[in-house]
Amino acid sequence: MHIKISRDELYSGVGPIQAVVETKRSLPILSHLLLEASSNHLSIFGTDLDVGVRKRLDGEVLKEGSIALSARKLYEIIRELPAATVELNADADLTATITCGKSEFRMKGLPRDDFPSMREPKEGGILLDRRLFRDMIRRTVFAVSSDQTRYTLNGILFRVTQKDAKMVATDGHRLAITTHDGDLLKDRKPVEAIIPRKAAAEALKLLKEEPGEVEIEAGENHLLLSSDNTLIDARLIEGQFPNYEQVIPTTATKQVTIDRNALLAGLRRTSTIIGERTIPTTMEFKPGQLLLSCVNLDLGEARERLDVEYQHEEMTVGFNARYILDFLSVVEAGQVTMHLQDPLSPALFRAKDDKKYTCVIMPMRI
Repeated sequence: MHIKISRDELYSGVGPIQAVVETKRSLPILSHLLLEASSNHLSIFGTDLDVGVRKRLDGEVLKEGSIALSARKLYEIIRELPAATVELNADADLTATITCGKSEFRMKGLPRDDFPSMREPKEGGILLDRRLFRDMIRRTVFAVSSDQTRYTLNGILFRVTQKDAKMVATDGHRLAITTHDGDLLKDRKPVEAIIPRKAAAEALKLLKEEPGEVEIEAGENHLLLSSDNTLIDARLIEGQFPNYEQVIPTTATKQVTIDRNALLAGLRRTSTIIGERTIPTTMEFKPGQLLLSCVNLDLGEARERLDVEYQHEEMTVGFNARYILDFLSVVEAGQVTMHLQDPLSPALFRAKDDKKYTCVIMPMRI
C-alpha cells in the first residue's frame, strides 16, 4: 500500500473516526483504524462493534493495499503534522511508514483480515434532507436517558411513515419530539428504529451541515446512514419504545409567552447558585411577570424578574433549570411558549407558532 494525500484531508477522516474507537477493548484490533487504498481513494474505517464509521478520502494511490493502525497514535501523529503532503507506505511485514516534510514515523500494524466487516448500503433506502436529519437529532438527543437499566430509552425513536418523519427521546423526566410532515417513503417500507445515543451523536459530527441528502436504510437490527463519502453503520436498540403520547399534556391551558434569549440568560444567571446539587428553580408566574429564584442552603440564593405574556391566576412551579436550558439551546425562535396546568403536572414547551417541535418537562416539588 502506498498513497499520497494532503495532511488536512487525512486529518478530516482520522480525527472524527478515531473518536468512535474504544481503546480499552479485549480485542486489540478494535483499537485500530483500517486504512484501504484503491482507485485514488483512501478509505478509513473504525468500529466499536456497536457503531462503525467509514469515510472515503481523495488521494493519489501509487499502490493498492490495506493495513490496520492504532487509532489513537495515528491521530496524534497526523494532528501534529504540518499542512503538507503526507506519504503513507505499508510494506508486506505490516509496518507503515508515514512521511511529511522532514518528519518520518514507522508504525506496526495488523492485517486487514482481523478487522470486522462493515455492511454495504443497498439501493432503495429512504432519502432525507441532510440538514433536516441533523436538526431532528439535535432537537432530541439531549433527552436520551443515560440509565442503562432503561435500555429502550438509551436512544432516539426514529419513525417514518407515509404521513411524516418523527424523532422522539425521553429519560422519564422530559420528552422531546420533532416532526416533519410529508411522504418520505416514496413506496418504500415504513421505518421504526431506536437509534443509540452514540450513533446519533456520531451522525451529528460526521454528516455535513451543507445542503445534501442522507440515505437511510433500516434493517432488522441495524441502521445504515450514507451521505457523500461517509457511511455510518449502527446497531439498533432492540425492544419496544414506551407509549410517549400519553405523557403529552392536552389540558395545559395556561399559556406563557416569553423572549427566548431573556429566559435563557435569566436561567443561566440564577443557576450559578445551584452548584453540583440538583436544586429546583422556582418559577413564580403573575400576570405580566415571571420571578425566577434558586435557593442553595449552603451557598445562598438568586432571584431575577422577567417580563412575560401571562394572563392567568398566580402559580408557582419548580423545574430542573438544565432541562429548560437544553430545550432553549436548540430553538432559534425569538419567543417561546410554556403551557401549564398546575404545579404538579407536566409542562409543554414550544417555540412560538411552531407545533412541529415539542418538549415536555416534569416539574419538581418545591
